[in-house]
Amino acid sequence: MAEKKLERFGRYLILDHFVDGGMAKICRARYLGDTASKICVIKMIQPQYSQDESFKTMFMDEIKVTFGLLHPNIVQTYDYGYHNSKLYVAMEYCDGSNLKEYLDKLKERKFVFPVEISVYIITQVCQALNYAHTLSDKLSGKDLRIIHRDISPHNIILTYDGVIKVIDFGIAKADTNSEATQAGTIKGKLSYLAPEYLEGKTLDARYDQFAVGITLWEMLCSRKLFKAPNDLAVLKKIQECKVPPPSSINPNVPKELDEIVLKALSKDRSKRFEDMDKLNRALMKFLYSSYPDFNSTDLSYFAKELFKEEIKKDREKLMVFGKMDLRPYIDDMKSEGLMGSNSSSGESTDSTPIKKEVDEASAQKAAVFDFGFEEDSKSKFTAAGTRVINKKEIMGAKGTKTAQIKVQKDANGALSLDGNVKKKMTRAQMGREESTAIRRNEKSSKTRTSQSKLDELEKGKSSNNKIVASVAVLAVVAGYSYMNYPNLLKRFSGERIERLPSSQVSDEPQVETSEDLGMVFIKNFDKYKQKAFINGKLVEVNVLGDIKDVPLNREMVLRVEQPGYKHFVYKFNLNEGQSKVSVVIPEMPNISFGHLMTAHKCVNGTIYFDLFGESRAEKIPASQISSIAFPLKISPQGEVVPTDYEIYFTKDGDDLKRKIKFTLNFENDSIDFCSIYYSN
Repeated sequence: MAEKKLERFGRYLILDHFVDGGMAKICRARYLGDTASKICVIKMIQPQYSQDESFKTMFMDEIKVTFGLLHPNIVQTYDYGYHNSKLYVAMEYCDGSNLKEYLDKLKERKFVFPVEISVYIITQVCQALNYAHTLSDKLSGKDLRIIHRDISPHNIILTYDGVIKVIDFGIAKADTNSEATQAGTIKGKLSYLAPEYLEGKTLDARYDQFAVGITLWEMLCSRKLFKAPNDLAVLKKIQECKVPPPSSINPNVPKELDEIVLKALSKDRSKRFEDMDKLNRALMKFLYSSYPDFNSTDLSYFAKELFKEEIKKDREKLMVFGKMDLRPYIDDMKSEGLMGSNSSSGESTDSTPIKKEVDEASAQKAAVFDFGFEEDSKSKFTAAGTRVINKKEIMGAKGTKTAQIKVQKDANGALSLDGNVKKKMTRAQMGREESTAIRRNEKSSKTRTSQSKLDELEKGKSSNNKIVASVAVLAVVAGYSYMNYPNLLKRFSGERIERLPSSQVSDEPQVETSEDLGMVFIKNFDKYKQKAFINGKLVEVNVLGDIKDVPLNREMVLRVEQPGYKHFVYKFNLNEGQSKVSVVIPEMPNISFGHLMTAHKCVNGTIYFDLFGESRAEKIPASQISSIAFPLKISPQGEVVPTDYEIYFTKDGDDLKRKIKFTLNFENDSIDFCSIYYSN
């Protein structure tokens, strides 16, 4: 077979690369077992770091924290060791995206996470962290007191099957760490630090609670909580800790949830929840009292619709890997004596084993002021550049004795105090590379290399037609599953945060459509409360606000209805040159309605009338609606004024239109069509 052989790393077959960094390579791999195999993630440390004693100490500190964590909401560490002069760790592969990617996708569509899904995700994070905070060593009984210290949307994975996973315990603090006191160390992402960090207090589990509170606030409000033009301004905002209630930004957030979020974000940590379990209980009580019909499986439908293109591409890619002949790789392993032995749990597969215990005195220790600067930070550093932060400006009069902190950043991105630039990577940097790898990331520059490997694999396969057939079958199955989503999807399209002017109507960029069908993208559509009709037909609006399969070259009328509000009506005409259009739903004014009841089967036909600028035709008896709402006039004094209407009716099989008059008022705000038909 004319296949290009993939790289094998001990017991693991490297499928593709997520990150090729200066410190580590992070890959998706296939574990090669005697009778079974599975996909996992391999983090391979570069040789220059793998042979450094102080780095080995950090590596083993991370292993000590993560290897014993066994919880359904925490990514599991399977294996670690030393192979081909490289330290490595094998971890659970999560087929999903991190929460930051979800937030970015929804923000592009001017949606925000539905309140109940936001709360549910955070309850799962609370359970994971409470497990870590209260974990004890089963052999010694000692409390480990693990604090994550880097909770943020980047480190929360939502799998496409609806499972929430906390990742990146790489900078977690535990009593088992060789740096037991870790004095003077600040680690984590800048925007998610807690005030006690800046006050120099000893950290406890309530620090993680503050970061969880920030994450929930940002999900509910679709914006960052602590955001400023520069890093110093961000730190001042954290120190002030002025948090607006989420409902002041997103009116869909109930006041009860405001209270929970603000308590978790208290500047004084003694005013926060006692522990993560107490926060979880408060959120669960709110969730099921406010949304009794919520089911955790709804998150899966939401995720699969939001990332359906990415899922489709990756499934096709994995199917090519799945068709590979593993026998040559297994034969190589047998010749090396790897089959039938187990190299996990730190056992070496090379001549140089990992040192299980490293003398603390041999490890070079430095107080690293690592804020984990994010991509949107406007700070500028050069390899030799320095930046001075006045610590009294940050901490106020209660700051430490040191008046100034000099921060340097080297070419590898390591920050240090007092001009001592460290070439070693910090645990925070290790963690950031790992967090990118746990999720399925198609944006790496190495994607092209992976794709070329797949192309070479496919060229030589005699079973190419079978692969194509398998992909087609998968597409049919996926299509069938999608057709069963709408009833659940329609509840989770997101909620409106800010209303845009109705004049903002523009083309949506590059969305695939068929030659004779177009698409309408609706912004600010609330699927909890509103219905959409095109030319009088009720249509499904998917999770991203799309209405697909709209005919071209025909005058179309979009109507959006919400009980108690004036209908929004928009007319458009799609064609080959403009096959997609974006429509912004404005804030619709409140009005009062009377109702023409149409459900009784006394006569069959069609009624015709004009309403809000739309000429409508509705079948009698109605198949989709039991009544038609007509607006009532209200006097300046707030009283209902009798309102006269004229409609036209044709019986089935008869083209003769008959005029029918009726009056709606406060006492008679609901009329049966049959009664007025026969009276007229």
